[in-house]
Amino acid sequence: REIDRLQDALAIVFLAALLSTLISASVGAGTLVLSGAIPAGRFPAAWAVWWTGDAMGVLVVAPFLLVLLQRPWSGSLRERIEIAALLLLVADVSVLVMNTDLRLMFLVIPFLGWTAWRFQQRGAAPAALLAAGIASWAAAHGLGPFQQGTLFEKMISLQAFNATVAFSSLFFAALVTERTRAREALERSAAELEDRVARRTAELSAANERLNREIAERHDTDRKLRQREGQLAEVQQQAQVGNWEWLIPEDRVSWSDEMYRIHGYLPKAFPITFEKAVELVEEEDATRIRANLKAALARGRDHDLPPSEYRIVRADGAERVLLGKARLSVGSDGRPLRMVGTVQDITEGKQAEREHRIAETLQRSLLPDRLPEIPGVLLAARYLPATSDLEVGGDWYDVVQLPNGSLALAIGDVAGHGLRAASTMGQLRMALRAYALEEGSPSQVVGRVRRLVRVLVPDIVTLIYLVFDPESGTLRFANAGHPPPLLVDGDGQTSYLEGGLGPPLGAIAHPGQDIDAATHLDAGSTLLLFTDGLVERRGASILDGLTRLKTLAADPGEDLEALCDQLLSAMVTDEVSDDIALLALRQVPFAAEPLFLRLPAEPHVLAPLRQTIRRWLRELDADPGIVDDVLVACGEASANAIQHAYGAKDGLFEVSLVLSDGAVEITIRDLGSWRPSSGSGRAARRGGLGQRLMRSLMDSVDVNSGPEGTVVRMRRSLQLKADRERTRAR
Repeated sequence: REIDRLQDALAIVFLAALLSTLISASVGAGTLVLSGAIPAGRFPAAWAVWWTGDAMGVLVVAPFLLVLLQRPWSGSLRERIEIAALLLLVADVSVLVMNTDLRLMFLVIPFLGWTAWRFQQRGAAPAALLAAGIASWAAAHGLGPFQQGTLFEKMISLQAFNATVAFSSLFFAALVTERTRAREALERSAAELEDRVARRTAELSAANERLNREIAERHDTDRKLRQREGQLAEVQQQAQVGNWEWLIPEDRVSWSDEMYRIHGYLPKAFPITFEKAVELVEEEDATRIRANLKAALARGRDHDLPPSEYRIVRADGAERVLLGKARLSVGSDGRPLRMVGTVQDITEGKQAEREHRIAETLQRSLLPDRLPEIPGVLLAARYLPATSDLEVGGDWYDVVQLPNGSLALAIGDVAGHGLRAASTMGQLRMALRAYALEEGSPSQVVGRVRRLVRVLVPDIVTLIYLVFDPESGTLRFANAGHPPPLLVDGDGQTSYLEGGLGPPLGAIAHPGQDIDAATHLDAGSTLLLFTDGLVERRGASILDGLTRLKTLAADPGEDLEALCDQLLSAMVTDEVSDDIALLALRQVPFAAEPLFLRLPAEPHVLAPLRQTIRRWLRELDADPGIVDDVLVACGEASANAIQHAYGAKDGLFEVSLVLSDGAVEITIRDLGSWRPSSGSGRAARRGGLGQRLMRSLMDSVDVNSGPEGTVVRMRRSLQLKADRERTRAR
């Protein structure tokens, strides 16, 4: 593609132009003579013209075409102007020398060399084409140097000129190109050598810096190692961890200073051997250690021995619990070579673990294992212990059904953690239950607990105590510094019950009188009680937590258990840093559904039973007088089941009420065997005062007794409100 080497220039001039064209010219001119196109006498002239034309194409046109096939030139504007000026100068000089009788054709050569020197083949090829073209034009017209001589002589002269022009320009261009490339290659080699030298110098400098740095680091490491050894000894003493090494073939044992301290001796108090170390262990544990060691030595490979707890008795008689860990190293032949290990005194940790188990067991035992089942009232509770603390907390809750049928709810938080907090929680829960059963107001109950805390409990406690009457929906409460309950009505409206607030228990010596607050819990409303662990997060305001809980609880759904799980899942997104107690209550309507109760055969259930039946009948809009009659009859039948069915043994009885055609059908069933009455047999049982009272109040009463128990069935028309209004209208 390029004539950029000296050998290429010589080849195109002598081989391609001068020699190869001899064949084409001879064949062509000979063919013309043989075909009779020209006479034989004109053969030299025809041959000369043919040869000159072919040589002209090879010498001049071919290099120019090769230049055109090269990639586009990216020369600057100045270079483009320069090459145009040189080509114009070559053309002017060529025209000048071809139009004079003087033989000055050699004057073209310097300008061709100048063009070849400046632009190599890209300039030499068009310059040679211009000079040869002008010379060919002059020869064809017999001008200047071509005025005299035969055609053959003119062609010889023209070919000599063209060959000289081509050879000079192409040779010089190839020579300059070779020199330029050689210079560029030399410059590249020099640059690469300089780069390699720079890299090697940089590498040597870096190596020297690394060496200096490693020396400095070695000194620093030695200093830090000595410092760390001292720190390790201090840490081991603080953590009560010692380390040891046993070189088995020599039976040489070395102990750290802390190992001696753990065993109750001064450092380096005596030389230690394996047997001496085992003698310090309780006999039962020493037997186990020897058996484990024998099994480990027989395995014949490197491995870690299982951690082992064992007991020692110090010289002063104190028993300590230690945790040992060890690793065995063996040689290539499987023989034991070395054993290293650590020993930690975990006596205090074991004691703390024992106290934690006791506190956790106590706390779990004090939380209700099940919530009361009250018709028309849903209850759900969750307790979530802290995950970032090994000690149990003092969060607690309780739900108790009072003798009058009301429901007492409490939730509180004892400051602190551990066995003390759990013990305090237990005392307060029992005291609160005792005070609640005396049926005082919430403020009175909280006041009595406050006095107890001030006298007996040296802790700060938050507490909220509520009494809920399922029949009326009234909710009364008193709050001693606890987060306020959240009330969610049936429409999803939320509000915190911030009334009845007093200081935490134990926080103030003379807090004054606790006060009651009251509200109404409509059917479908939900009440949420919780401890601060649900809404309080480190680095955030508790108000943000209360606001978030309020937003999440606005859609409580129908499932109270699911609501508790959803709130915990949404509010607790990371590790729990404090215990969480959550208690939920919802008042739900009976909606004329059948009422079914299974109750223990004990007198204290009669008041809650009457309250539940009264609420069920009132929701049906039954006549108040009939409601009283039904309550008396049900109470009498239930009292009979409690009194006569089981005697001194525990038992259950069932009560069901069903609305049918405007009347209530009541069934009271026990599974016991009635004790004989003081009257005369069957007549006494059926004809007693209680049965006569039931029959006088109900439309029908049927009593069936048998081996499987006694069933009392009663029916009474209710005269519902709609029926009464139709009667008055008539």
